[in-house]
Amino acid sequence: MHRSTSSPPVWSAVSTRVGRVAAMATALALLIALPARSVEAANPVLEQANALLEDERYADAFGKVAALLPTLIPGDPTYIEAHYTLGRTLMALGLYQSALRSFDEVAVGPGHALYNARMRAYLEIQHKLPGNLATVERLSEAKPSAFKPEDLPEIRYLLGRYHFDAAEHDTALDDLRKITPQGGEFYLKARMLMGITYVIKNQARPALEAFKDVLRFADRVGRPSYYEPYEQKAFMALGRLFFSIGKYETAGRYYDRVKEGTTAWLDSLFELGWTYFHLRRLDRVLGQLHTLNSPYFEDRYYPEARVLEALILFRTCRFPETLVVVQRFLRDYKPLRKELDNQLGGSRTDAEFYWYLASLAADKAGLSVALRRIFNAALNDRELQRVFTLVAKLAAEQSGLAKLKRNTTATKQAQGLIDDLGRVRNVMISEAGAMARRRLTQVRSELTEIIRQGLRIKYETLKARRNSINDAVRVSMAKTAAAVNEPRAQDAEHVVWPFDGGYWRDELGGYTYDIRSRCEQKHFPAGWKSSAAAPADDAKPADDTKPADGAKPADDAKPADGAKPADGAKPADGAKPAKPADDTKPATTPAAKSETTTTNTPATASAGGK
Repeated sequence: MHRSTSSPPVWSAVSTRVGRVAAMATALALLIALPARSVEAANPVLEQANALLEDERYADAFGKVAALLPTLIPGDPTYIEAHYTLGRTLMALGLYQSALRSFDEVAVGPGHALYNARMRAYLEIQHKLPGNLATVERLSEAKPSAFKPEDLPEIRYLLGRYHFDAAEHDTALDDLRKITPQGGEFYLKARMLMGITYVIKNQARPALEAFKDVLRFADRVGRPSYYEPYEQKAFMALGRLFFSIGKYETAGRYYDRVKEGTTAWLDSLFELGWTYFHLRRLDRVLGQLHTLNSPYFEDRYYPEARVLEALILFRTCRFPETLVVVQRFLRDYKPLRKELDNQLGGSRTDAEFYWYLASLAADKAGLSVALRRIFNAALNDRELQRVFTLVAKLAAEQSGLAKLKRNTTATKQAQGLIDDLGRVRNVMISEAGAMARRRLTQVRSELTEIIRQGLRIKYETLKARRNSINDAVRVSMAKTAAAVNEPRAQDAEHVVWPFDGGYWRDELGGYTYDIRSRCEQKHFPAGWKSSAAAPADDAKPADDTKPADGAKPADDAKPADGAKPADGAKPADGAKPAKPADDTKPATTPAAKSETTTTNTPATASAGGK
């Protein structure tokens, strides 16, 4: 079964039409890349088909070969040669899935004149249908000598990814280790995947080295145009890795290196907020939330941001403000969870669920704006996108086969290819629907847990107003009070002003909130001295205040089971990207003041500016 690829007709409007000019260029490239013949074609019909193929009369060449094949004996040299010619013809027509089946009939081993050409054809099909695991399975059986040396890094990465997806981690590492820095972008992909694999195996040290190898690439090889996205991913992965083992200061330094404007930047701000939370730098936590609350990011989905804000307000004994934030959070997200339940309910098959998603993409009124944010965030998963893209490409091939049927004399054979491709596409549609349903179900579970945490904070707040506070909460309040009440050092690089509702685009990510605890001695444990030091957390918050269980680091750097972060490192994959609504931004708290930088000096960066 094929497991894979990207961007549905649903959420990212993948085009299902192949441009005539692009198709012609591809056809010419393929005819140049694959040898025209391997053995002397004694059959005159096959000779005619090859001549038509060279003249770019692809429909006529298809008709000749399709009519010839039923007359040949399977395994006969001419039969093999005919299927090879048919595969070349279908590739020239842009019909790659159908070509795959033809090349499968070229059953020859190493040493045969067609062996290398067949394996290179599989690689070319992988380029055109990325994520089609059928081609990777064929490539896994190939001899390295079948490929050009410059193709080997890609082959090894594809095999490493294939074994990783099958949970064969040691085999995956064996393939990935063979890729050297000279492999360029595939080396970077391999090192990132090696880091993830080591994390899953609970081996932090080699994971650290693998991610750092991505950063060392700049010194060893340089900074080619493709390098920066991998550098940003490495910063995020290292931040999550150090967070997972309680090294919050180090984690914060890596998060802070994620470049503004990149795809990971908002996630880095949110995760940096949790890092500051464990370091008890609540002024910086609220500053990060202030950025996420800005109108620039109102289409992003971060429900945990409100819970984190409420948690800080609760720990500083700002009980009325805590209840306001929690109530607004519940008002917005409980109906959203119910709406999500309705979307996932019913008895739709996996294929029906896929087509349901497609209909929602076409009908913009089918989802609320808030729920559409959740769907977009959840379905932006890389594996899902690969599957969705493959389904779209197969739809384009169906159109190509229909055109071939109209232009060839071999209509019966063309219809057979159409039927075969339809079965493959139906399998992929069902798989895509199942993956999407699982992803959205996970998001629903995560949102349910976040709502539960909000209700827990509300319950604890109502109890605290009556001074009914358990000992663990009293300790957290005392430590928080000691941390936030320490005077902040002033310097010439910063300016402080009361927030008036306006945001400066160039200062996003550099805000700090001046927040003081309103807790009194009665809120602290008996005998607690208010001047006691408040060391940063080295572990997860007490159970009364822990973030949602779904708040683990993203899959591309998640820690192994034995070294996972404290519950709540970041929103789960499905719980990203969006801002809390404007009516709950931290600026509504009475003591809220914004701080930002006035210059871009190194001192600014050390103060938290981006």
